[in-house]
Parts: sequence; structure tokens; C-alpha cells
Amino acid sequence: MPDEGFSIGIEGLSELQTKLNDLGTKAAERAIRKALRAGAEIEQAAISERAPVKVGTGGLLPNGALKNDIVVRMKRDDQGSLVAIVTPDKYTAHVARWVEYGHRMVTGGYSRLLPDGRTRGPGKAADEDVPEHPFIRPAFEATEQEVAAVMTTTLIEEIEKEASRKGTNA
Repeated sequence: MPDEGFSIGIEGLSELQTKLNDLGTKAAERAIRKALRAGAEIEQAAISERAPVKVGTGGLLPNGALKNDIVVRMKRDDQGSLVAIVTPDKYTAHVARWVEYGHRMVTGGYSRLLPDGRTRGPGKAADEDVPEHPFIRPAFEATEQEVAAVMTTTLIEEIEKEASRKGTNA
């Protein structure tokens, strides 16, 4: 769900930035990638732990599909910086959005709710909407400090490893 994403910024690391710059591009990227991955894995576990498991029959997804389909993707943003994205995979992304924010229950086809309050489509909306069951945002909020700490610690360790390989003082 990249369009509703969350981010963690770590400030006050000017010394680390200087050391990263001294390492060289490839070594710095390896260190950053490992730190991002370490933080993302904590977030992935927290989201999976909070993901609801479908009870009973109904729907097309098997029980536990949402819980087991949280993935970590490493990519570059528009500015070229490495980012770690923790998200439900393609298999369950649409369901995760419905669960996180709630949705209208519709039978008999689709039913789009238009901005003016009317609907379009043959489907009929049930009297009650399905309530939201947030699990992604609470996971992020609960682990934000831990993720930042692990990323910082991992980054420091990786910079020191890379510097010792290179033969410079970290």
C-alpha cells in the first residue's frame, strides 16, 4: 500500500553520514541495505502478527492468507535512495485495504458509491458496512522506536565492518 505509506526518519547521524561517505558507494549501499532490511523484518513480523485470520468459510482466500502474505521489497525511490517497503503482496493487497479501512458489503454484483451519494451498478449494499480492523498502522506505531533503533545499530555495525575491511578507522 505504497500510496498510504509510512516512513521513519533517523536524525542526528551526521558522523555516520561522514563515515558512509568515506566508505565508497558499494560498501555504503551494502550497509544501508542491511540496516533497512533489519528494520523492515521487524515491521513485517509486527504486521503479520496483527493481521486477522479469516474465521469460517467464504471468500476466495484461504485461512491465514493475509497473515502469510506480508512481504519486504527493497527498491529505489524517485530520488534514487534505497527504501524498504513492507506491504501485503499482490495476492492479498486488495483484501488488506478492505480490512484496514472497512468497506461496504455488496451482493449481486458491483456497486460504486459516487461522490454525490448515489450508487452505480447492479449490486445492492447491505444495511451495515463491514467495520475497519486496522492492523498495519498499529503495527507501525507499536514498532517505530524499535525499528529505528535496530536500523541505527545495524548501520553502525555494518559501517564498522566495511571500514575494517577497507582498513580505515570507523
